Amino acid sequence: MEDQKLVRVLKALADKGRFRMVQEIAAAGELSCGQVGERFDLAQPTISHHLKILAEAEVLLVRRNGQHAIISVNHDILEEVAGLLPQRLIARSRASPRRARPKGSERRA
Repeated sequence: MEDQKLVRVLKALADKGRFRMVQEIAAAGELSCGQVGERFDLAQPTISHHLKILAEAEVLLVRRNGQHAIISVNHDILEEVAGLLPQRLIARSRASPRRARPKGSERRA
């Protein structure tokens, strides 16, 4: 997974409301958009906006059943992110270590 995709998934999950939506959908197995809306005290356009961000990041899978969109959690991508994150952080920090400057050594203009 490229860093850009990894960051997109993490940003999608960083919002407290979206994270809770993923938790609710995961607990249920799958929900329709309407069922997600029933579980949150948010306007329907707000629910749709959050679901769109999660689907675009591939955190959620959406399938059509007639006029209904049925949503489930993409467990594969979450497992991939969970496995990659520690590796990526360690690999990046080893490749280009940044040293903190001691106090009082800041450059002054």
